[in-house]
Amino acid sequence: MPRRLTLVALLALSAAGPLAAQPVPAQPAAPASARAETTLLRLSETGEVTRAPDELRLNLRAEARGRDAATVQAQVNRMVQAALAKAGGVAEVRATTGGYWTNRDGESREWTASQGLSLRATQATPALELAGTLQGDGLLMDGMAWSLSPEAARAARQEAGRLAIEALRARAAAVAEQLGMEVAGIRSLSVDTPEAPMPRMAMAMRAQSAAAAPPPASAPEEVTVTATAQAEVLLRPRS
Repeated sequence: MPRRLTLVALLALSAAGPLAAQPVPAQPAAPASARAETTLLRLSETGEVTRAPDELRLNLRAEARGRDAATVQAQVNRMVQAALAKAGGVAEVRATTGGYWTNRDGESREWTASQGLSLRATQATPALELAGTLQGDGLLMDGMAWSLSPEAARAARQEAGRLAIEALRARAAAVAEQLGMEVAGIRSLSVDTPEAPMPRMAMAMRAQSAAAAPPPASAPEEVTVTATAQAEVLLRPRS
């Protein structure tokens, strides 16, 4: 009995083998003449927009030096606390604290403590007046720069991308016209809209006395936002 069962199993496998090995009919390939009718065109175009900046950022710093570490740190703490209290009274300004560090000079053996303070506002006058007041209180100005708010930057990037795509479509149509062809479609498209360049910071300025320190002046420059569109365009003979 065992030998008979084995023989039946072998016969079943041998019968199934030729059926499993039969090839599946392949789809007919496109004629070479049809493939040659399409031309691949690679293009890259850039769109650019300029926008007036709508957010002002001022970076200040409270700093103190002395022989005793605890004393200089306490002085910095009082300066920053007082600055935050004054900033809290200006509704148009948002104040945030930055890094805090303490260091001892190897030669003079003096301690230096410092903490940063950042002011952001969409209205220049209240922020500049507050910055001038804080300079009079002894804070140092590390930098001042205008930039686009996140909402304005997003809208500018979308507009620049739209202009880049429009320029790319016009260029593709012009090339097709020169070749006696027409645009059949776009095989691939990518749009790169990098972030607007970071504003450059000014050199640090030491505050003068309150009576002699007018508020800082500001004349913002427009921000340029660019987008680059790259595409593979299919051209065909004009119908």
